[in-house]
Amino acid sequence: MKKIAVFGGSGGLGKKLIPFLEQKYEVISLSSKDVDVTNFDEVVDFFNKNKIFIVLNISGKNYDTYLSKINNDNLNNINDIIDVNIKGNINILSGCLPKMIENKWGRVITISSVLSDLTIPKTSIYSASKSFTEKLINIANKENVKFGITCNTIQLGYWDGGMCNKIDKKQQELIKNNIGLKRWGKTDELYNTINYIIDNEYFCGSTIKINGGL
Repeated sequence: MKKIAVFGGSGGLGKKLIPFLEQKYEVISLSSKDVDVTNFDEVVDFFNKNKIFIVLNISGKNYDTYLSKINNDNLNNINDIIDVNIKGNINILSGCLPKMIENKWGRVITISSVLSDLTIPKTSIYSASKSFTEKLINIANKENVKFGITCNTIQLGYWDGGMCNKIDKKQQELIKNNIGLKRWGKTDELYNTINYIIDNEYFCGSTIKINGGL
């Protein structure tokens, strides 16, 4: 079994996904208490102590507000998005890539969001952080695919776990009506997508969109 490190494994989506991954991989599920992705030294130390072949980052922070409403009272929420969604991905790549280059094989998969493509008021910081991640992963692949390392992003629509549970019921119904399949994505569908990326080396440097026809 290849070893996979799942950052954000203790969240709502992670808890549902881990049992699927354990069928095929040796899983290390990580919460922020295990490894703080915003702490460069902690992330690097983790990869120095563990031989990781596959990295899956599903950690993330979200906070909705109008740009004109950002002030000292909510600035910490904005900084959390930047620290986790942007700096966290930089730290993970910086930590895992040197070891993967030594091993001449690796897979890096990061979760993005359909909001990267949509233009929805109050989501500017979160949406921009996901667009940043997609470009970051794309370039990471360009730099490292020659070493047998592929880097890809999964752009999720609305899923049966994680941040979707925080949306109020009325808004959930409005969103579902805009989805072609009229339902949330299922955990096994995400698991199958992750397997596809891991098993197919020629799929690399890409963002795969799974959104139910949104």
